[in-house]
Amino acid sequence: MHDRLPGLGFAGCRLDGITECKGAADTRAAFFGLSGKEKTRRSSGFDMADVPQLIKIGVSLKMLPNNTAVYFKSDGARFGQTRTIKLLTGSKYRIEVVIKPGAAEASSMTVGGVSFPLEQQSKDPQSALYTGLYDTEGVAHTKSGERQPVQISIQFTEAGLFETVWQVKYYNYNKRDHCQWGNSFNSIEYECKPNDTRTLMWINKETFV
Repeated sequence: MHDRLPGLGFAGCRLDGITECKGAADTRAAFFGLSGKEKTRRSSGFDMADVPQLIKIGVSLKMLPNNTAVYFKSDGARFGQTRTIKLLTGSKYRIEVVIKPGAAEASSMTVGGVSFPLEQQSKDPQSALYTGLYDTEGVAHTKSGERQPVQISIQFTEAGLFETVWQVKYYNYNKRDHCQWGNSFNSIEYECKPNDTRTLMWINKETFV
């Protein structure tokens, strides 16, 4: 049989019981002489240097079935954040996620504990487009005069986890007219830096555009 080392392929020679051939021994010695990061890279087949140093994420929401714009209201300093995103209970939202550069791949998204897959629609070296479906069926409406912090996360295949918090007010479906005034926005743009271990991302900037 062949001796296989993690991430290094087959050593290409046989073992005869207790003596391994020189090629396998040299390859094994070379592997275990590597630094910790290099061992991880070769074992996983993934080079952490391939993760972009800066990743830009754009998230847009449109209410189905008519791709209706989503609005936010400016709340000043009354609550934890100055902007409140207005969403409707019992509704479905199409979410588009644009990631720059395109080499940073995303797999899923979670909004307030509701997880859904992100499906890749297009990709080139400059950017990649993903879509997902967020359903607010079963979400309780926000009480008058209150706001809800909603945890947002996007799982990347290699760059780690993107996390942020939106300030949201969920309106009852019978008050849907309240969702159609305020400031409409095309997307929320984030500039992020993956941490050294590629487990989380630090947000440098957030912009409503």
